[in-house]
Amino acid sequence: MENLADSWNSAVQDGKIMNEVEAVVSDPEHGWNAGDRLTFGVRLHNGKPEYFGANVTTCQSIEADVKERSVPGTDFICQFNGYRALRPGGARSRYGRQPEISAAPADCRFYCRYPERPLSLLARRPLTQLSLRHWHWNIYYNAFPFDATGHFLCVPALVRGSDIILCHLPQKLTAAFLEDLLLLLRDRPPLMFFFSSLHAGASVNHIHVQAVFHRQQLPLERATCVSYKGFTFLTGYPAEAFVFSARVPTEVLHGCVARLERQGIPFNLLLVGERAFLFPRNADHEVVEEFPGVVLAATDLAGKIITTDRVSYEHADRGRVQNAFSKVCISARKLIDGW
Repeated sequence: MENLADSWNSAVQDGKIMNEVEAVVSDPEHGWNAGDRLTFGVRLHNGKPEYFGANVTTCQSIEADVKERSVPGTDFICQFNGYRALRPGGARSRYGRQPEISAAPADCRFYCRYPERPLSLLARRPLTQLSLRHWHWNIYYNAFPFDATGHFLCVPALVRGSDIILCHLPQKLTAAFLEDLLLLLRDRPPLMFFFSSLHAGASVNHIHVQAVFHRQQLPLERATCVSYKGFTFLTGYPAEAFVFSARVPTEVLHGCVARLERQGIPFNLLLVGERAFLFPRNADHEVVEEFPGVVLAATDLAGKIITTDRVSYEHADRGRVQNAFSKVCISARKLIDGW
């Protein structure tokens, strides 16, 4: 894990973080039409990773903004990233609950049965590999990163002799997967990990965890916690996430996850530093009008909101954040009262 930054930069330099997709809808602002072939990725410029894009059909470069601003009245950051609109699934999503994602291997967007597909995980060489208590984990680069300095996919695999086999399992956080993640977090890597269930930001129904470098403290980490009926959760923060120590027994944290699953409640789990944050979600407000087009997921809830919508970027303020989070997340206190 120590050399992951170097591995990422090598992948960027070798042109690995560069993919061609077909535009689903037209975008006059950025100069492409539905059906155009687009290239999107990360390249090195003056030794630093940066986004770039091009319209292969018209042989024109795509100039898109990547900029950040503080959200007034909060310590949140909002980032506008026009290049993110180029990724598969980058078309704007409708408000509310999103369509179900098939769990069939033939429909897997990791193409875990089709190594001939350009975006197949089988066509990517892992940046590093780890053997933990239950699973062998392959760490891949994310082909369409939201952080140009490093965005990773952690995918469990089975080792059979000299072969490493990707198992197509649904995006469901079992006790074994969770225990491996907690073991990984206890090694204090320079990363934060996040798991998004279906209807909470997951766009692929194949078990995976994402990670980015943890370079600065997030607003989430500065939030106040309160104890209530044997649980701990955030208070005075726009969303009431459950909070656990990184050294919590697996069965305690997984017990809370299992309760949410039994009630059909999606969730985001963010593991950073010495703590794990569990956000219960309202699937009926998967996409909200305050930040339209995309699902607010773990890093957004942690205090860095990334959007491809210029209007919501320019008008993001405390009220919009609070309104959005109150729709997206379910109150931990109310859930506890019901348990």
